[in-house]
Amino acid sequence: MSPSVTKKTVQEVFSGISGKYDALLNAVTLGKIEPWQRELLQMLSQEGNRLDVGTGTGEVLLKSQNRGLRVGIDLSLDMLKVAKNKCGACKFLVADAESMPFRAEVFSSLTLSLVFRHLIDRKSFLKEARRVLKEGGELALLDINRFSLTPLLVFMMRFPLRPLGRLLFGEDRWSFFIHSLENALKIQQVKEELQEEGFEVVVVQKRLFGLVYLLLARKG
Repeated sequence: MSPSVTKKTVQEVFSGISGKYDALLNAVTLGKIEPWQRELLQMLSQEGNRLDVGTGTGEVLLKSQNRGLRVGIDLSLDMLKVAKNKCGACKFLVADAESMPFRAEVFSSLTLSLVFRHLIDRKSFLKEARRVLKEGGELALLDINRFSLTPLLVFMMRFPLRPLGRLLFGEDRWSFFIHSLENALKIQQVKEELQEEGFEVVVVQKRLFGLVYLLLARKG
């Protein structure tokens, strides 16, 4: 993430779009976000307590069928209010992914849907993920892959699409979305970061011509 983007920026951006986030995400993924999230959950073999990091409006937990607690954390209280209205059986709290308020080894699985690239300090998050996961616990990621067309998409957002983006979201939020795309990681980079922190990558799948990836890693 760009040094100019802080956690406060992330919080403000997503709080500002909490009411229309689901519709926006469905539109920009061409209606694919629902099946992608279901595929993400189907990759998990671990039952027990599940933590959704950067849970937003709670869609992943709402779809989750695990036996155990379903817990979601996010920096945005406004997003969590939407999530709680959807999933009354889920537990939600405002918390930082890089310093989670949980005991060690309490979750069997962690999920992140379009969140990993937004993290300010991914290394700190991965250390926390290892801490709160049980031995053999699973970490599942759904995110944007940096590939050959990424520069073209960034160009489109910076120039021809910018007036529409400003109109819909405002200059600061649209700039954040551009930063987010610019900071998309190559799958190989994601794998290397996970392996450096003691995770074994066991499944990688691509969607939408390689723009999106699904990845499953296991705590070693």
